[in-house]
Amino acid sequence: MKLLNVPFAIITFSSLVGVLLGYYLNVDIITLLLCFFASICLLGISWKQSKKIFAKTFHFTLLMIVVFILFGTVLVKIHHPRNHSNHYTNLINLNHLPQNKIGIQFHIKERLKPTSYYCKYIASIKFINNKTASGNLLLLLPKESISKTLDFGNTYTTYAELKPIPKPLNPYQFDYAKHLSRQYIFHQITTQEHLLINNNIIEWSLFRLADQIRKHINQKLETYNFSSKQLSIINALFLGQRQDIDQETFNAYRDAGAIHILAVSGLHVGIILLILNFIFRPLDLFYNHGKTIKLILTITSLWSFAIVAGLSPSVLRAVTMFSFLAIGMQIRSKTSIYNSLFISMFILLCFNPLLLFSVGFQLSYLAVFAIVWIQPIVAQRYHPKYYVIKKLWETFTVTIAAQLGLLPLTLFYFHQFPGLFFVSNLIIIPFLGVLLGYGIAIILLACFGILPQFMAVLFGLCIDFMNNCISWVAKQEEFLFTGIPFSKMMLIMLFIVIILVMMMLQKQERRRLYLSGISMLTMVSILIYEKHTASKIQELVIFQNQRNTTLGVLENLELHIYSKDSISSKTQKFLFENYQIQNHTTLVINNRLKNVYKYKEKTILIIDSSSIYNITALKPDILLLSNSPKIHLDRVINSLHPKQIIVDGSNYKSFIDQWEKSCYKRKIPFYRTDKKGAFILK
Repeated sequence: MKLLNVPFAIITFSSLVGVLLGYYLNVDIITLLLCFFASICLLGISWKQSKKIFAKTFHFTLLMIVVFILFGTVLVKIHHPRNHSNHYTNLINLNHLPQNKIGIQFHIKERLKPTSYYCKYIASIKFINNKTASGNLLLLLPKESISKTLDFGNTYTTYAELKPIPKPLNPYQFDYAKHLSRQYIFHQITTQEHLLINNNIIEWSLFRLADQIRKHINQKLETYNFSSKQLSIINALFLGQRQDIDQETFNAYRDAGAIHILAVSGLHVGIILLILNFIFRPLDLFYNHGKTIKLILTITSLWSFAIVAGLSPSVLRAVTMFSFLAIGMQIRSKTSIYNSLFISMFILLCFNPLLLFSVGFQLSYLAVFAIVWIQPIVAQRYHPKYYVIKKLWETFTVTIAAQLGLLPLTLFYFHQFPGLFFVSNLIIIPFLGVLLGYGIAIILLACFGILPQFMAVLFGLCIDFMNNCISWVAKQEEFLFTGIPFSKMMLIMLFIVIILVMMMLQKQERRRLYLSGISMLTMVSILIYEKHTASKIQELVIFQNQRNTTLGVLENLELHIYSKDSISSKTQKFLFENYQIQNHTTLVINNRLKNVYKYKEKTILIIDSSSIYNITALKPDILLLSNSPKIHLDRVINSLHPKQIIVDGSNYKSFIDQWEKSCYKRKIPFYRTDKKGAFILK
């Protein structure tokens, strides 16, 4: 860690703080720019006085931190498309979107992983309501309405409703709208019969070129009788496209702790960099400027691969990072590797500051940083004599280092830990280098039409072998730990524990040993406190569930579910999994829904499709309408006098709209879960 160049670290971390402030604080951009330019002037005065850049003076260092914090904040505001006058949100009235269809002309920018019912794309707007506009939309196409995928760069025109991307309607579910907003995507359109292609307008770009290259490669590969599963893996490994991987295969890689293999990212680009260094190594010996030529060829090859792989964020991250690492390798200084990481991170954030919130961005840099710092510390604990054991030990320590670095984020985002990750990585990572080199040769030979059939068959068998190994590891369910509660405080503390333990192993001092022990005790204390706090939570939840009224009661770390009909395991996972994890609960589902519940001195009456209720026996505080009962709501209100009416997702929308109007007229609080989300009674 002493090899770290401090100015680069200060600049990068200050910019990261600025990006966070710019994202969460609503500050006028003019005010920010004035503060930024004023801080630059003060920094210039301080530099002139110190007469040396990066002089170790407190005032200069403090001003530099302030300048780059403001720089990161300004970056967020400048990049936000809503601050641009031609962004579509500034050209149309967003308050009346649900009632009006509008004309939109766009071209396809990216193809996303499809759902069971829709093909999904990111569309870049060119015109909206005959006005030149910019901005990105989520495009949903029903699968039954299209016969083939839409082409990158082709221009399409449609007449559709522009709708906000739906928010999650149940507690702690993944917020897809928030995820897309960090990619500056705020609305979606769904269209089928009104989609027209403008053949005379083509948006040429690197994305279209990459798509054409990928299509050509796939057309050539399809002539060699690869199975659909093999082709989907080839597209993921070499072309950066994993949309066609079936869910079973994807889950197997995830559960085996090898999901990083399916995403073209740091692992793949790092292996390709090593292959390129090996191929171009003779240039070091035979030319005066061999190292320079080697570096140019290496970086050119990496970026050519990035273009073919679709220039996705993960590919751009990895190639930018490893381009600077390639420069660092040529300088042959460990200091330059750390600096390369910070410089590449800083440059990427300059082009897109919200990459900071990308899980892939965080995992990529943490993995590389952990390998560079932690791997040598772990590796020096054992020095094998034999070559094969030495290589296995190196692979094992790299895997351990990467997993240690990623462990806090993995637990925080995914709440699971694959216990056999080292087995899958020990088998696959050494094999992956050969597979990537062999695969590149296969693709090149296939494109030129000179690929021997036996080589194609052997390559297919290699992919099948990798899939089978991963599948076997994933099936060892006793080693897959899922549903692990992990808060932000635990995330921070685990990072602190790992850093202190590594520092202790690096240099064994009593002070470092004490600090490591204290950090571990603190983390255990936080875990006990959070468990104790969760045990006190008591609440009743009416979940948003289509066609099935679902009520949950949380008490003593148990979530008791009451439902009208049985709930499939897939639906259980969708509705309750994140709720269970966040509240440290176990699930109890063997309860039939009743018509009356008493909770926290409140009486809840459920009127279902039978429309039967007892007028005299109850005066409910809350009336829950379920499964579209055919009732006259005004009469029910006059009879029961409820204080609040709740309607869940089991009812027809037309019924809900009519009931809402009735309650509005009578000034009775009305809650509909299909718009407001699950109802929670504390």
